[in-house]
Amino acid sequence: MPARREIEVEASPEEVFDALATEEGRERWLDEPGREVLVETSDAPHRLVWWWWEGEGPATRVEFLVVAAPAGARVVVTETVPALPIARLAMAFSPVCV
Repeated sequence: MPARREIEVEASPEEVFDALATEEGRERWLDEPGREVLVETSDAPHRLVWWWWEGEGPATRVEFLVVAAPAGARVVVTETVPALPIARLAMAFSPVCV
């Protein structure tokens, strides 16, 4: 079952997207140094989807929607653990940039 969260932050959608989409940005706000990230979809500055995992652990799919809000940006995050091991299948192939 997907977990959905949302938050408003005092930053522009572009700044939020940069923090999500770049390794440098993720290092500043994520306390997950051992996690690997494989980007599935990137539609700057509004939508980013990635798979992430740690070591041999299961991968989860994370979708970020970033929209302008009065205070800056609203970020909606949906994290899903697939019922089938499709993430392992995806990791067996080379990533394709879209």
